[in-house]
Amino acid sequence: MTAAQTVNPAAITQLNQKMATLLQVNVQELPAVIANTQQVTQAYAKLAAAKQTGSYAVPKGMPALTPAQQASAYSFQRVRLTVEGVAALFHQLSPASWNGLHSYIVGPYQTTIFKP
Repeated sequence: MTAAQTVNPAAITQLNQKMATLLQVNVQELPAVIANTQQVTQAYAKLAAAKQTGSYAVPKGMPALTPAQQASAYSFQRVRLTVEGVAALFHQLSPASWNGLHSYIVGPYQTTIFKP
């Protein structure tokens, strides 16, 4: 969305309205949704970089993680980041926007991600 806004700044309002309609949130709350998504995406990238370098923090006295344990730890951390992001939106958004976003996630979004 940001690239389109840069190309045509006059279309910002229209783009925001379309995105809010798609996500089923109040257009005034769209910046919170965007900021949350960017924050979670950055956290995913940081986690992926840590996975690549194998730089998991292991408490002192514990043996190093095996590759299978590292993969599990990575998956668990992604789930934790996702849950924290969703919880933040739950607390930030109005009930109407939360219900709309939830409906979008378990409806149209989920069906495009998990096609049979």
